[in-house]
Amino acid sequence: MENDKTSSEKKRSFSRSLLIAMIVLVIVLVGLITTYDYIDLKNIRNSEFSHLQIQTEDGIIASLRLNDEATTIMDDQLNQQMMSGFDTLFAEYNRSGENPADMDLTKVKETLGEGYDIYVINTSGVIVYTTYPPEQNEDFRTIPYFYTYLTNVRLSQGFFPDRVVHETLDTGKYRKYAYEPTPDHQYVMELGYTSPSFNQTDLKMDDMEYIAESVSLNPYIDNYSVYDTMGHETNSDSLPDNVTESYLQQVIASRQTLQIDDPANHQEIRYLFVDLKNPKYGSDMSRIVGLTYDTGRLQETINRLIFIHILFCGLALIIGCVLAYGLSRRMTLPIARIAHDADIIAGGDFEHRIGTTQAEEFSILEKSINMMVDSLKEANQKLNDDEIFHRDLIDQMPVGIFLKKMDTGKYIFWNRASEKIYERSAKDVIGRTDVEIFSPAMAAMIKNEDMDALATHGEIKYKRVTTETHGERVIHLVIVPIYDSMRSVRYILGIVEDVTDEAITLKKDLISSITRSDILDQLAIIMTHLERAQLKTTHEAMQMFFDKTIGSVESIKNQIAYERTLQNPEDITPTWQSVNLAFAESTRMLPGHSVDISSDVGDIEIFADPLLPRIFFSILSRSFHQGGSALSKIRLTARRNGESLTLVYEDDSNGVPTDEKERMFEFGYSSENIVSLFLIRELFGFTGITITETGEPGSGVRFEIVVPKGRFRSAIR
Repeated sequence: MENDKTSSEKKRSFSRSLLIAMIVLVIVLVGLITTYDYIDLKNIRNSEFSHLQIQTEDGIIASLRLNDEATTIMDDQLNQQMMSGFDTLFAEYNRSGENPADMDLTKVKETLGEGYDIYVINTSGVIVYTTYPPEQNEDFRTIPYFYTYLTNVRLSQGFFPDRVVHETLDTGKYRKYAYEPTPDHQYVMELGYTSPSFNQTDLKMDDMEYIAESVSLNPYIDNYSVYDTMGHETNSDSLPDNVTESYLQQVIASRQTLQIDDPANHQEIRYLFVDLKNPKYGSDMSRIVGLTYDTGRLQETINRLIFIHILFCGLALIIGCVLAYGLSRRMTLPIARIAHDADIIAGGDFEHRIGTTQAEEFSILEKSINMMVDSLKEANQKLNDDEIFHRDLIDQMPVGIFLKKMDTGKYIFWNRASEKIYERSAKDVIGRTDVEIFSPAMAAMIKNEDMDALATHGEIKYKRVTTETHGERVIHLVIVPIYDSMRSVRYILGIVEDVTDEAITLKKDLISSITRSDILDQLAIIMTHLERAQLKTTHEAMQMFFDKTIGSVESIKNQIAYERTLQNPEDITPTWQSVNLAFAESTRMLPGHSVDISSDVGDIEIFADPLLPRIFFSILSRSFHQGGSALSKIRLTARRNGESLTLVYEDDSNGVPTDEKERMFEFGYSSENIVSLFLIRELFGFTGITITETGEPGSGVRFEIVVPKGRFRSAIR
């Protein structure tokens, strides 16, 4: 045990604790600094990333808008030329009787000159006639926004120019278009114009050199692509893969920028929507720029910083540990010496003194400990004296007191009264368990009592024990759990008293009280019959009353005989009894009456004194005395209240005044020769049963008899 104690103290040594504290402090400080730097740098890098992203995207948007404005100027210059072409076209339309089928479109094309093509679009948005065969029967309903635009044109009037755009066929050609509705609004006449100059001037909007310049300034961009509102790449006029196409459709539908995060590949893909839609034109020249950002480069920079901080943290820890070790050794050496001297004193050598030290602080500690040792020496002596006094005091108590440890079940105290009651000496009990001391049945019973005490925080009961010298005895036992500072049960305290003589005395008092009360009742009946017999003049009438007195005399005789049968001092042990049978037996002892007496308690049995029928008889007799001729009903019922059982006795007499509800149970209180309720309460109390009066004054008597858990059961088992 001493080796274990020394080892435990070394594990909790001050020097080691100080060293650990300093190491923890270094770890915390370095960790906080590293975390702060990491967060700060991460925020700076993220801010730099966001700033470059905004700058790059704003540059791309500005470039596209500037180029769009430049090409719009060129488109506007061609509008007058296209408007003049419609004069020639509608002259042919009027000549044909406004029937496009009779129009000579080839002649009109020759008249307009090189680069022109003519298209006639019906109400369904289909090109029904054209000088450009590749687009014959082209259905613009496949481009919903453009079909809506054409419908609005058809239903309007005037000239509607359009932008230079790709043909709907994937030919790679660019054309300038313009539209004008027919007067009957059945067709839209369309002129298309293409020129080699488009490849040098207007098509620069699809040249990605200016976008490449903006992208080159951002080191986080891996690649980029530019798409039109049809989802085609502008540099190749081809469709992208299915995944990219689905994202483009989302952007086109919402006309908002879309961001796709790909943490697995350390990428952030942004589909930047540049809105270049001009309400004057039918074609939508908006662009979607797909930018792929490499977020892994940012994380690589941060990871390098983390690695540097980890190296710094490790170096700081090593230096801190070395310094802490040296400092702790220097600080704790005097403490170790003081601890060594304190161990000697703790071993019981109060004459030993703490050695002197050089440091002023430890010198003060030395003096304080020596003063404390002197005080402990005096206190220890006083404690020993008090312990002897208290042990002798408890040992001389007239009631048995014992104490056992909860964890081991071994007894640590057993006073003289316990020796006398259980006829077992302290030396045979202390240090042993119930199984080692008592019979298996007795040990099992004690274990159950301890468990009940733990569950209810205390157990009070009467029980029967058998000793070799005195035979069977009745004891009053109190079992209480004793808790430590952590509210854990540490001990089981038992207080026991031999109440055999008191139980016998109470029983005799009750039997005598009941018998005396019954005899007085019967004598009163006899006197009444004799007085009434004196008033009769005939022998037959007098004989009738004399016959009635014989029944009362027989009742007195039976009461005296019953009293003799209950005077056996051994017959005092509580037993399991049927409430219904006990109550029925008590009603049979009553003289003739017309009161309605009922019992509705089921098959309940209770653990009570053998005088239970007489107890019920005494309560019934009290109702007859108090109720008189007004008494007409008595009933006994039962109900469960949680883990207890309540028997309710009620009658319809005048009840009990409020100020007498508790006094009626006091010792010496009685009225009109009625059996003392004090004795009834005491007999019930032997098995933990309580009785109280809870009725309303003027509304009848109501006794509530509460039977605790474990003292009642069902008769059917």
